[in-house]
Amino acid sequence: MAQKKERTFRFDASPDRLLAVLTDPAFQEAREKAQGAVGAVVKDVKRTATEHVYELDTTEYAKTLTGVDRSKTEKTWSRYEWDLARMRCTWHWEGPHGKKAATWGNLRISPAGGGSQLEADFNIEVKVPLIGGKIEKLVIQEVDAGWVRYEKVIREWLART
Repeated sequence: MAQKKERTFRFDASPDRLLAVLTDPAFQEAREKAQGAVGAVVKDVKRTATEHVYELDTTEYAKTLTGVDRSKTEKTWSRYEWDLARMRCTWHWEGPHGKKAATWGNLRISPAGGGSQLEADFNIEVKVPLIGGKIEKLVIQEVDAGWVRYEKVIREWLART
């Protein structure tokens, strides 16, 4: 059974400014590195006035049930699909375990007072008998720490622009 975690962030920036940061390829690379990635490359798939789709090829240290193994790296892949007019994004991530582990989520930007808010959700489902649920719970426990790093990078980029 899939596990889900949600969080809302508030920023002293307009929704348009927040959207510009979140869809900037350089921000995506910086975000991945803040999460511990060794490297990340963004590839635009489609960019129009109303839609932005990009893929992210990332090299990360290997993850095991006991933690991070810095002696090995593995490739991961993500796809982000932004509806720019609605300021909504759906994303999904694929790792070295293929279809056994599914990770996906959504981002929603909206006005909040004089600034903006970002609603995010993170979902994981591990289809491995007996231990899948345990792996899901371990990953979900790490999401809050990841969101702290994510928020920090967003604030740094908003301060630059």
